[in-house]
Amino acid sequence: MEQLLALGKRLYNDPKLSSNGLACSTCHVGGAAFGKTFAKPYPHRVAMAANQFGIPSINLDEMVQLCLVQPMQSKTLPWNSKKLAALTAYTAEIQKGFNPCKAAEANPCNPCNPCAAKNPCKAKNPCAAKNPCSIKKKACAPCNPCAAKNPCAAKNPCAAKKS
Repeated sequence: MEQLLALGKRLYNDPKLSSNGLACSTCHVGGAAFGKTFAKPYPHRVAMAANQFGIPSINLDEMVQLCLVQPMQSKTLPWNSKKLAALTAYTAEIQKGFNPCKAAEANPCNPCNPCAAKNPCKAKNPCAAKNPCSIKKKACAPCNPCAAKNPCAAKNPCAAKKS
């Protein structure tokens, strides 16, 4: 099992699995980008699977495959492959220690993040709904890592203000 987990960890951090330079760890470093449901046993509802693909409940190995397809823009792994088994085992290991609010601290757009409540421009940002990087009603503009990618940043009267 240790060898499988070691392979899984290596693959989890390997951008060569994708066609766009992303690794699993790109989105999930420190537990970021996992929803609260990640703490629940699989199968369960995962927002990305439900909202983007219409899958109401998903198994962990299926979720790994889905992440390879989107956002990593890659091909799925063979279902009986050692790579899929390793990625699934390593992700299950991460799941064991997952704490939703600790992970939220790693995600600047999460409502558990202390900076979310301190953002004085949150309510004043007319572009919040247009920001492709924000989570609806949970954007944390000054500490949002996507701020540079926000096409509305120039229109935001609060952009220069810091909390």
